[in-house]
Amino acid sequence: MDRCISCRNIASCPICGKASDGFYHVGVRGTTKHITIPIIDYKFAYDEQRSGIWHYSRPCGHRIHPQPTSVDLKYNGGPLWKTGYLWQNIYWGTYFAQPSTAQWIRRLEATTAHFESDPHYSGGLSQYNVGIGKVIGPATIQQDPPAQLSEDQVKKALTDWISSTAVAHFGTTGAYNIFLPPGVTASLSTDLSCGQFCDYHDSVDGPNGPFFTLEPYPCTQGCNQCTNNAFDTLTQGLSEEMVELKTDMDPGTGWVIGNEELCDFCDVNFVCNQITTGEYVNSWYDKSKNACWKGP
Repeated sequence: MDRCISCRNIASCPICGKASDGFYHVGVRGTTKHITIPIIDYKFAYDEQRSGIWHYSRPCGHRIHPQPTSVDLKYNGGPLWKTGYLWQNIYWGTYFAQPSTAQWIRRLEATTAHFESDPHYSGGLSQYNVGIGKVIGPATIQQDPPAQLSEDQVKKALTDWISSTAVAHFGTTGAYNIFLPPGVTASLSTDLSCGQFCDYHDSVDGPNGPFFTLEPYPCTQGCNQCTNNAFDTLTQGLSEEMVELKTDMDPGTGWVIGNEELCDFCDVNFVCNQITTGEYVNSWYDKSKNACWKGP
């Protein structure tokens, strides 16, 4: 998608002034900042980088902040997740081939299946004409990513893995969760993981896929509003990106609320939630109740 309702009338980048050929849209979970007021011992968090559909101007690459033309819930006609679509987790790097990471991977595989099969969490998305998928066996890539990994490098790597049959070939009927090892920083233009954002979802070629989420190794701060546990940090991000990929597979063309996706809307007034199997998840907007989803 080169233009959405919010950016279609922007002719030049407001940061550098260069003409904009179009805008690149990514569904991003931004970082939060936690502050304690010592006098009254009051703790609160605020969005340091607001989650949503982030707009990057082409060709300069600057992120702009267009004002949404509407804050109403809207479906923009793009692809949505259908029943029977498949997920595959991809573990990128030799770190994940070590025996010490085997339990971590087993937990993540179980968690991914729990998210997708939970009748209240993922099942509730049926109100958005979104189906339930399945999780197939994971893939481990025995080659380490660079220490700083750009969006273009992620897309090229995924395309190469599919071509070489290192991962499954879904076409438009599934998606991949790509997990990064410790010490790797993902970048979106000049925005960096654990600095400006926690994780994101995107498509290599718009509505044609392949579709993916990118999950950097859990950040020590800014990405967990419920506990201090690294695995809980990862499950919150993974849950949000899976929900938003399913309901907005090509960012900005599915279900949106202004420049936000369904979980972004609820991140503003964050409430900790868990599904029936115990994993921490981020809420999504439940239009049937005009409220953010709450665990049973």
